[in-house]
Amino acid sequence: MSHRDPAKRIPKFLGTEATLFGTYTLSDAAVGLFPGVVVILLLQVVLPESLTIGGYAIQTLTLPLAGIAILVGAVFVYLTPSYTTSIDWIATYLGSLKTPDEYDIEAAKEHTQLERIHPEHDAIERTDGAFVGLVQVDPANMALATSEEWAEQADAFSDFLNTTVEFPIQLYSTTQEFPVEEYLAHYEDRLDDPDVKANPRLAALIEAYTEWYENEVESRQMTIRDHYVVVPVTPMEVQFDSESLLQQLATLPVLGLVVMSWFAPRVADERQAMFDELDSRLRRVESGIREIEGCGARRLDAHEALGVVGNFWTQEEYATETLEQLARRRPVISGAGR
Repeated sequence: MSHRDPAKRIPKFLGTEATLFGTYTLSDAAVGLFPGVVVILLLQVVLPESLTIGGYAIQTLTLPLAGIAILVGAVFVYLTPSYTTSIDWIATYLGSLKTPDEYDIEAAKEHTQLERIHPEHDAIERTDGAFVGLVQVDPANMALATSEEWAEQADAFSDFLNTTVEFPIQLYSTTQEFPVEEYLAHYEDRLDDPDVKANPRLAALIEAYTEWYENEVESRQMTIRDHYVVVPVTPMEVQFDSESLLQQLATLPVLGLVVMSWFAPRVADERQAMFDELDSRLRRVESGIREIEGCGARRLDAHEALGVVGNFWTQEEYATETLEQLARRRPVISGAGR
């Protein structure tokens, strides 16, 4: 029996369909040939045989038009993003046509589940009453790591999950564009320095480097990957002592409602207990991640957490001043349009 090592690196994708050539599958071939099949059926079955275009019988144009249609299908397959398949890409596009792109505030809250922000506790409140906090993870640099080092890191992360995390968490990774302008600003400022102005060769070298670097970043599509641990606390988790008889009774369908209505703490006490439990969980997550060699972690404040959530839903970056205004005055998704 083969043994699967959980410490092995996770592949970028799981492919279950056999490939015909390279990374292209039978589904990709079907998508590429489909326009040609449609053209052939249209010209051979639907249109009358007596139809002519520019003096040529429509039947004689079947193969050239089908070839052009197949070429269009092949280009579509070629342009399909690497993270999806051509069929899924078509399904996603068709689904987007049926999905509304404008929501009012209440409808938007049903999607985002974002009720309000609590800056004084660095917490986000969901529409179901849960409080959420985020921890940003600074991962170890494993670019040149050996298989043994990868295994050690995976084992350390496994120990963290088994010993520290005794509550639900969510792992969220995202990317942002590399700030090439910010990185090159120092070199561009050097062009105004007297020593650089007095040395045309040095100035030309700096200009050549900045131009090369911009082109290199663009060609490689360099991005910065950010990692977060999302930690929630629900009212149910603090109403009663863990593993107590009341907590078990509260999970029952009908009797649970009676138990919660009679024995649940006051709302103010419950919310404070949730804030305290959230702080405790986030501290444990921070401490556990820092114990992994080469890794760092820090808790995000309410404005930073709001920026992560807002970027997830709107794909827009928010300035600090804007986040402070949003946290004080209105939800992330505001107005009648978005």
